[in-house]
Amino acid sequence: MSRNRYKIAVGAGILALGISLLAYFAVLRQDNPVWSPGALLNSSVESDHIDGQVFTIMDSSNKMLSKMSRSVTVGDELIRGDGRRYKIKTVNKFDARAEFVGMDRELLAMIDEYDNLALPTAGQTEQTGQQNWKNRPIAVYHTHSAESYIPTDGTESKPYHGGIFAVGDVFAEKLRKKGVKVLHDKTPHEPRDSNAYYRSRRTAADMMKKNPVTLVDVHRDGIPDPEFYTKDVSGANVTQLRLVVGRQNPKMQSNVEFAKRVMASANKIHPGIVKEIFMARGNYNQDLMSTAMLIEVGTHTNSREEAEKGAALFADALPTILGVAGTTPGGGGYGPTSQTPSGWITIAWILGVLILGGGAFLLISSGGWDKARQRLSSFWGQEFSGLGSPAKKPGEENRDKPEGEQ
Repeated sequence: MSRNRYKIAVGAGILALGISLLAYFAVLRQDNPVWSPGALLNSSVESDHIDGQVFTIMDSSNKMLSKMSRSVTVGDELIRGDGRRYKIKTVNKFDARAEFVGMDRELLAMIDEYDNLALPTAGQTEQTGQQNWKNRPIAVYHTHSAESYIPTDGTESKPYHGGIFAVGDVFAEKLRKKGVKVLHDKTPHEPRDSNAYYRSRRTAADMMKKNPVTLVDVHRDGIPDPEFYTKDVSGANVTQLRLVVGRQNPKMQSNVEFAKRVMASANKIHPGIVKEIFMARGNYNQDLMSTAMLIEVGTHTNSREEAEKGAALFADALPTILGVAGTTPGGGGYGPTSQTPSGWITIAWILGVLILGGGAFLLISSGGWDKARQRLSSFWGQEFSGLGSPAKKPGEENRDKPEGEQ
């Protein structure tokens, strides 16, 4: 084989390999997250949620904004229930500093919208589910299935039988009482390591076959302070919830919009039940659909009974918000088939790999940058030199040549 043919073969091989890998991760393997370079780092961050570990987020005036056991990284964002939005600027060990970036106008508009819509009160919501939901279920599962509540379960972790399942049971039962069909999958996904979300993705992908209107991954936090989540909501002593959205997720924009609507609606029905939205580095399987949610119901030092009450109050909001948003058949806005930027992002990655692969092929087969530029220039010159000129009829191509050249 000549040297030029060898270069061509190598270049073609690199291009074919790049296209094959991208197709495998981004298109064919729907049980894996939509591919992006950030996904290479997501698994370690997603698993770094250690009970007893506390990341504290402070603002510029040294006021505490939030705290959590999941890792906090530069670029993460926090949206509080009052609409104040912050972005993490520095992280020094477990001390994170956030900058106020303004009031979230979209969330404030949603809060105002639900105020004017006069959403049903807590007592009225029992009758709203049947007419809105028809046959589309809410899918509930647990990536960290060992999570438990010390005061009730006697331990923070019960592999394969975590107290978090009981919280999911109460959440699901409250929805069923409202006339909503619920899929509650209790498949364990131990151990709680960097592959937990890959294991739970198989569960979520199976549930997607039932055409759910939303996927809810139920967790709890791991900070030692139970008072951080404890609150009197609608006359009951319950734990508040946090909504978590993955930033390395092509559906992030629609996931965040959905989370804002859920928080605005839930806090309209039960003021203060949703504490905040946190946008963390990771995917959390939320690329599966626009309405995927990760909720944290209290922390491991709260009693499970308080967490169950909080989950039950949160369940009041979901049929209302999804019904108002138009997820029922014939509606628009949310659901597995909602239009989101994810498809275009995947296409953009495919085009990017094709361009890079094509460039590598051209460079290797040409033998250097100068020859590659010459070859590309020659190609464009030949292809577009006659663009815009009228096509010549047969025989005319020799008409303008000297007689000796015809």
